[in-house]
Amino acid sequence: MSARTAILAATAVLAALVFLLARDEEPSAQLRALRADPLAAYVPRGGTLVDTRSQNEGSSLGKPVSARYTRLFQLASGGSGRALAEARAAATAAGWTPLPPSRAFPNVFVADRRLSNGRAQLAVTLFGDARLLPDDVDPPALQISLRHLGP
Repeated sequence: MSARTAILAATAVLAALVFLLARDEEPSAQLRALRADPLAAYVPRGGTLVDTRSQNEGSSLGKPVSARYTRLFQLASGGSGRALAEARAAATAAGWTPLPPSRAFPNVFVADRRLSNGRAQLAVTLFGDARLLPDDVDPPALQISLRHLGP
């Protein structure tokens, strides 16, 4: 079995587990706070929304799980060069404080901020490799992920 197949299988199992645990749940206060943030509604120029995922905070296998809200956009070809910089500018304008950039992950922007009910972290990731995306999504793609860190 290839590494990609193993990763996709593990992701499918985890997604099924999260779905079973979270179905029919109303959004928690933490998840509502994430969804109310301006970056939860941000759409990159030339981007087409291809996936949205959310989960309430809780626990899984005895470990705490943060509330999350994630959206994935397929970008128009040629649009990846400015997508990360524009998302960074939008995040800063919305009150997010950028964390120092990582040399190891130059296509990731991370920031944090205080919401009405606690701290949150934002990660914006630019994907240029199809192996890291769902089969029906072609690169380039931009993922915007908000995670509630608690009080």
